Amino acid sequence: MDRISKHITYAEATKSQNVVRFGLDNIPNGKQFLCMKDTANEIFEKVRDHYNVPIFVSSFFRSEAVNKKAGGSTTSDHPTGRAIDMDGDIFGGVTNREIFEFIYDNLVFDQLIWEYGTNDNPAWVHASYRRGGNRMQVLKAVREGKKTKYIPK
Repeated sequence: MDRISKHITYAEATKSQNVVRFGLDNIPNGKQFLCMKDTANEIFEKVRDHYNVPIFVSSFFRSEAVNKKAGGSTTSDHPTGRAIDMDGDIFGGVTNREIFEFIYDNLVFDQLIWEYGTNDNPAWVHASYRRGGNRMQVLKAVREGKKTKYIPK
């Protein structure tokens, strides 16, 4: 289990500060691992191949406990292995807006979320994928006080 896909290692896909900080388990089961491979290959690798530059994976698999500590939604696809958060701005080869627009224009996805940031560029891009039954739902995450609200984009 060294790699999830061509450009994502198992360690990268399961890393979390909360795992270390709180001693939590973040090991996907067989079904979650297969979903991670699907998401990596159908979303991340297609973006990565299109731009041919490194893209930072800020969050991928989160066990239920890790997701809770991260303040993730109770309906998040991260615990199923179906969601990935990407940040092109970290390495500077592609903007998060470009990632968002490429996914929107070219890929099949369940959810695509413009996460915070500005009207010009999200802070990161959240995308999820399901083998069949993708909703093609496009949202924008905004803060209202201390809470996150998801609005149609």
